[in-house]
Amino acid sequence: MITNLANLRVSLTKQSIQDKQFQFAADDPRRVQRISLEQQKKRAKERLRERRKSDPDCRLSEIQKEISKKFGFSKWEQLKAHIDAMNMANNAISSGKPVALDTEKKTLHLRCGSDIQHALAIAGFSGDFMVFPDPYIEGPLPVTTSLDEFIKVRAEFLSERHNVDNAYKQLKQDYADLDKAKSYRRVCLWFEHDSYDQLILAKLLAYFSDPANQPDQLCMISITHYPGVDIFNGLGQLPPEAMRVLWSQFTDVTEAQLRLGKDVWQALCAPGPEPVWNLVQTGTPALPTMAIALQRHLQQLPSFQNGLNLTEQLTLQILHDIGAMNAARLFGWYTNHYEPLTFMGDTSYWRVLEGLAEAPVPAITLKKTADEPRSWQVALTEPGLELLAGKEDWLELNNIQRWWGGVELVSGQTRLWCYDYKENTVKTIR
Repeated sequence: MITNLANLRVSLTKQSIQDKQFQFAADDPRRVQRISLEQQKKRAKERLRERRKSDPDCRLSEIQKEISKKFGFSKWEQLKAHIDAMNMANNAISSGKPVALDTEKKTLHLRCGSDIQHALAIAGFSGDFMVFPDPYIEGPLPVTTSLDEFIKVRAEFLSERHNVDNAYKQLKQDYADLDKAKSYRRVCLWFEHDSYDQLILAKLLAYFSDPANQPDQLCMISITHYPGVDIFNGLGQLPPEAMRVLWSQFTDVTEAQLRLGKDVWQALCAPGPEPVWNLVQTGTPALPTMAIALQRHLQQLPSFQNGLNLTEQLTLQILHDIGAMNAARLFGWYTNHYEPLTFMGDTSYWRVLEGLAEAPVPAITLKKTADEPRSWQVALTEPGLELLAGKEDWLELNNIQRWWGGVELVSGQTRLWCYDYKENTVKTIR
């Protein structure tokens, strides 16, 4: 669905604006902490005095560089510029009438979810906003003779796996809206580094690689962190002022990035994971975040060591390390402390828990005390302990049937693809 941000801002209440600006508690590591230049100057001087006790020749510039690196900058001047930009953005929003930054061209802001929609509206953006959310991290990605056939396969999966109502109708609308992008003078792709985002980004780049689908200007952001955030999971956790700061970091999409997107999408739809593995080995220099995400995506294949994918493995490890807990707390531990590249939402995670619990030989127990999955009680079973110890194999204990892109994973099939952590490669177990 395409929404106009200027109209959305008018409809927002003061309470909804405040909720978006302060969605995390002050001590939550996902919240953007306000960075003060005076505070950082004071910290630099204090560190300098302490360092000179053991290194009399230490210079202030060295300490400033260390502090800058902590926030993701290579120079002190860059940190200062960021602080100035955040202050200016905050002042603009606080005025109640922030100057729109996207008015000089008819602009479409395109994202894989609606999580930043309100933040963009509050920040004063006035273009249109489109969500393109098909979760390619799950389910089949078939090579089909028509788009409609592809949509039908995806809709069937979403209906069965996630109980999505009218999945075909929704997907049909999403892909139809995408065709409207070329009517805009500028299309801005808002993405971060995880596999959920990057796989959708690959599809979009592949789509826009066709000259017939290109707007006048196609630009992109694909970030891995944000200054002042200890745990960065994605753009959706950032406040409105951050949207204005990030606007200056957009760059035009290059031909190399368009080619990479096309190559990645073809690899994801291939009947084996080797093409994806081969792309990871290149480091995807045109877009380094892509290789990182694809590497993590490969780890959603069953492990060659014990048959579990990485999400399943980490879930069992949390229960072993910390003990039984409810599903909400377990998801929090998985997302914020164990998962190396957060990509999965809670709805998908509940399906992971059900898969581990409802197999013939379950790795966990799942006590569904209510319809709300967050309150489910989760504990490790004896087979779960054996799996963690490498004494059992999930693929031998239970049959699996699921898709990884264009690869169907079925127990007992001639070639069942796995990820070998010891050799850091993909291989078949039969």
